[in-house]
This record gives sequence, structure tokens and C-alpha cells, in this order.
Amino acid sequence: MVCVNPKPNLYPVWKQIEEHLEKEIGLNQIAFLTGYSDWHFHRFFKSVQKENIKTYIKRLRLEKAAYELKISNFPILEIGMEAGFSSHEAFTKAFKRVIGITPSEFRKKHQIKMKDLSLSQLSLPSGLTKHSFQKKTISPFSILFIRHLGSYQLLPGPIPNSKEMIQLKTLFSKWDLLEFHHKWIGISRDDPDVTCKDNIRFDLGFTISEKFPSPPDGFGKQTIPGGNYLQIRYTGDYENLPMIYDWILNQYCIVSKLKLKNNPPWECYLNPFEPIPEKRITDIYIPLE
Repeated sequence: MVCVNPKPNLYPVWKQIEEHLEKEIGLNQIAFLTGYSDWHFHRFFKSVQKENIKTYIKRLRLEKAAYELKISNFPILEIGMEAGFSSHEAFTKAFKRVIGITPSEFRKKHQIKMKDLSLSQLSLPSGLTKHSFQKKTISPFSILFIRHLGSYQLLPGPIPNSKEMIQLKTLFSKWDLLEFHHKWIGISRDDPDVTCKDNIRFDLGFTISEKFPSPPDGFGKQTIPGGNYLQIRYTGDYENLPMIYDWILNQYCIVSKLKLKNNPPWECYLNPFEPIPEKRITDIYIPLE
């Protein structure tokens, strides 16, 4: 009999990187989280992410910096230093190599296009009304989730027959959980204006209490940060959610002059098992300062 080693569990690795992105992270320390040798771990990581872990971390920092350039007026050097670069020149060079244009060009491109519009001139997308918007303060909560890598169009929400939903519902049944005790949550971790579609991260899961055991391999656990949010209620097919996000972030938030926080937006699916797609209700939460 041939003994086949199981694949390393990347969820602790993703968690460690994403929660400490602004800090220097020892690559050997990351491999240690999986219990595998450095060589075996780095080989597997590259096979999943299509880039080595050092490149992956640098890309995430630059993409986070790009989003900061879109949503704030902080000095470019300050944003670059938060991304781990010691000079304007080093940040500009790395940013252009990964994003394709300089930080100043990127900011001008994304902040100027809506500046002359007013809220009254914006047309609401189908599924939203003038009563869809409100500000809320949310307490932190935890979810158990599965990660999808790829375009949001491939998994725009809890699509009933997607492999991710099948895996989550199987675990739900195995743990004998009651559906009405849990909310279904999706987290859009990347800006499609910045991140290559193959690298986009979308986390789909359901709420759990802190007393739940550690998630099994193939699943992760994370905490949604508490704080101030803009809540937008959308009624309609999940397939339209990428378009709704594009309108919210690239039109409504800019024209409204909202001060956004550089954290991922997330959504709560109020009736994910509704058989008629046009009747599905989603609350989108945009983090605010």
C-alpha cells in the first residue's frame, strides 16, 4: 500500500497572513502552522495560489494599498509605508509592476470619474430603492466558512448547487445544526478593479458561536469585525450582486463622500433557500470609519 500524505490545510495560513498583513511574517513560521516541511508546504501553496507565498503577501499588501488610494485622501507615501515600503520610489515601482500604473495615476483614475455627480443624478440599479440604505453599528461575530478562488461571477452568493454550498450544508447536517439559529454570510475580500479574477477570494459560510470546536480540514473560522457600517438591502438574483457592488463602491459611496474603512465588505443572505431568485434578499455591509 502506498501512503499518500494529505494536503496541508491552508486556512490557518490565510488567517495568519490576513490578520497580520501589515507585519513582517516569517515564512518558516507560516509553514509550521500546517505541520509540514517548508519544501512540501511551499510547493503545495504555489500549486493552489499560482504564486509563491512571498509574492502572495506582497501582492495582498499592494492591493490593499490600491483600495486605500480609492477610498481615502491619505498621502501616497503614508499608504506606501503602511504597505511595507520605505520610500515613495520603492512603493511606486512595486505598485506599477503589480497593478500596472503608478499610485498617483491609479488614484486619479478612480477618484475623478464621479466627482461632478450628485446623489440625485444617480440611477438606482434594479433591486434597490431609496429606502434600501441605512447606517448601523454591528457587534463582532464569528463564522465558519469555505473559500472560493476565482471571479465573483462564478460564485456570487450561496448558489444552491455550487460545490461550496453542498460542502457547507453537508457539514451543517453533520453537526445537526438548526437553520434558523444561524445566518448565512459572504465576504468579498478583493476589489475586481484591482485583483486578477483568478486570484479573487470569496468566503462563504454561516455564523457560529465562539464555543464551537475548531473547524475540520477544508473549512476556516474567522471573525467579522464590529463597527460602523452602511447597510444596503438588495432584492434579486445573486448573479447581479457583482454589478450591485460595482455601483455601490464606484458610484454611490464616492458621490455620497462616505469615509470607508479598508476592510472587506460582507453580505448577509436573509432567505438563501428561496427557490425564486428574484425574491432573494441580501443585506450588504460596507465598513465605515
